Amino acid sequence: MRTYRRHTGTAIAFALSLVAQTADAAVTVNILQPSNTIIDGGTVPVRVAASSPEDIYYVEAEFEGLTIELAPTGDGYFEGAFDLGELGGDLPYGPYVVTVNAYSTFGEAASDQGTVHQYAPPIIAWNVLPHEALTADKRFDAKCIPTPPYECTSLAATFRSDEGGGYTLFAERDWPYPQPVPGRLYVKEGAYGYSGAIPSGRTYTLTIEASDRVGPTITKTIGPIHVDRSPRLTVVQRAPGSILDFDATRFLFVDSYRRLGISDRNTQQVTWIETIPEWAGPLSATYGALTPSGSVHQSPTGYILSWVDGVRRQISSVNNAPRLDAVNGDTVVWTAYGDDRAFAHSLSTGTNRSLWHVPGSRSPFQADVSASGDIFFGTYEGASIVGPGNALLGDHAGNLQRPIADGTNVVGRWWDGMTSSSYLYTADGEEVFLGDSLTNTSAGLLAHAGYAAFLKSDGEVNQVWLRTPDGEQHPISDFPTSSQFDQAKLRVGHDGLSDTGEVLFLNDGKRYIGRPGGAPENISTSLGHARWVDGSWHVAIGNTLFQVSSPEVAVARLAAPGIGAFAPAEGLGERHELSTSFAEDAVLDSTVWARDLHEPDAMPALDDGSLLLGDVDEDTGADIAPAGAGCSTSGPAGSTGGVAALAAALAGLALARRGRARP
Repeated sequence: MRTYRRHTGTAIAFALSLVAQTADAAVTVNILQPSNTIIDGGTVPVRVAASSPEDIYYVEAEFEGLTIELAPTGDGYFEGAFDLGELGGDLPYGPYVVTVNAYSTFGEAASDQGTVHQYAPPIIAWNVLPHEALTADKRFDAKCIPTPPYECTSLAATFRSDEGGGYTLFAERDWPYPQPVPGRLYVKEGAYGYSGAIPSGRTYTLTIEASDRVGPTITKTIGPIHVDRSPRLTVVQRAPGSILDFDATRFLFVDSYRRLGISDRNTQQVTWIETIPEWAGPLSATYGALTPSGSVHQSPTGYILSWVDGVRRQISSVNNAPRLDAVNGDTVVWTAYGDDRAFAHSLSTGTNRSLWHVPGSRSPFQADVSASGDIFFGTYEGASIVGPGNALLGDHAGNLQRPIADGTNVVGRWWDGMTSSSYLYTADGEEVFLGDSLTNTSAGLLAHAGYAAFLKSDGEVNQVWLRTPDGEQHPISDFPTSSQFDQAKLRVGHDGLSDTGEVLFLNDGKRYIGRPGGAPENISTSLGHARWVDGSWHVAIGNTLFQVSSPEVAVARLAAPGIGAFAPAEGLGERHELSTSFAEDAVLDSTVWARDLHEPDAMPALDDGSLLLGDVDEDTGADIAPAGAGCSTSGPAGSTGGVAALAAALAGLALARRGRARP
């Protein structure tokens, strides 16, 4: 008798093949258990039904040289089990025959055969990670790798968006298109009979299903996956998670394990800040910004937390019902108690000072912080923008929305229930009417480097206009549908203008760059968020940072012969994706393949007591000074003299209501 040792970590499955052989029709035997089930253990249980007009005398089962007697359990059933520990050596993967023989007291016999599988499930692999973007330079691939001698029989990858609809790549063993490696199945955009691409401009949940018709169907769900195939976008770098903010050297991101961190873009070193628990709600409720000394963010746990020179601090606790409103340089503005109170927080000292307090306020309180740290805010209780030294700008009917300060000018909007009226205030206190728009959104103004962009109605829809530093106003858009600015929390009013007055805006699901005297250029879909950084436009979509390429690069991409000609984006290394090497894939391409995500690295120990500093007393509203303070470098580059001059010119002076000087 041959013996084999138990093969650990595999599954044994039966697939019945009811090929009965009977010596006499008076005896019948049928295998009942297991039936196409996976057994996780070191035994192969057998259960049969056997009957005869005479008594059943003996029932036995044979498997790979082992023979066992099945014991009667009553009502014509017999049971037993093969102990795989009695088998010596490894039992190779594959099908094996189990034979059952039943004998009556008169020597009549019947037999039945079943198939036992030494089995391991197939592996599925794919080339996109959660939060990642499929781009003009990257097409989707997935594959099913079976355990020989078995073969993958079906593979499907389905992309579903919240907007409805979906896109499926599908392959079967009898698929009419040839597969490059026997036994495996592949799906790839633009290959194996697929002529199209996954529709661009949407965010998807990806579900991959694979089967070999032996074990259960394997299903993996990955998301979100973003798709933007705009030829004007060139991949610069991928972050370890979804990008919340970025600058020339860092990413602020949150990953699939709900970890918030800062990544150094040069060294890829990650500083972990917080792990957001599942009970706290969706990750979409997390937002934040990089600061010169670290970062600040609104956690869905209800706290506002900062990371200052390696120290985590609590700016406000959940009991204050806080909301992070504005950040620039060393200064943070936040509200408490349903916007009844507003505070300015210094990151370098960890202290708060009161800005505003109106019990039972009907606002939202909305503020902006200039590069010099000057704060301008508006509320529904007041008709004027409040600036440094309680200087008041404007006095107009309606609800005052978020003011924007760029270091030279201040702009604001008033909503009267039908239109939003936009005004600009120069450094010497002059008020300039910009225009009316048919929208109540507060995100209708941009200010940067002396330029101001604003929405202005043409009677039917909102168009984009630009005011230059010399006071000239130019129309930028002329679309049949309303345009809007590309805004993000904590960066409202700042990201859509370049140093030279290029305006970035959205229209009908597309992102445009406009200039005075020229037609707007479509650069991408409306996914993600775009900013002017280091002298060029950048777009962050999920974990992917793009630079907006020249029209010449876009023309070259469009001239490429279809999606099959796309090449991997330059500069993307294996560190950006979890990978598994498969030598047989040489017939395909050099795609790095992702599989099941590893467990996350342990978070650093964080002291939630002494390091959570700078809160406000919930009873008195007084500052709770921290036990220690970090240091902060200077804020973002920008002119500060204009705001200082503006504050000096307007300190203690409320501008009188005036008529609108129409352009």
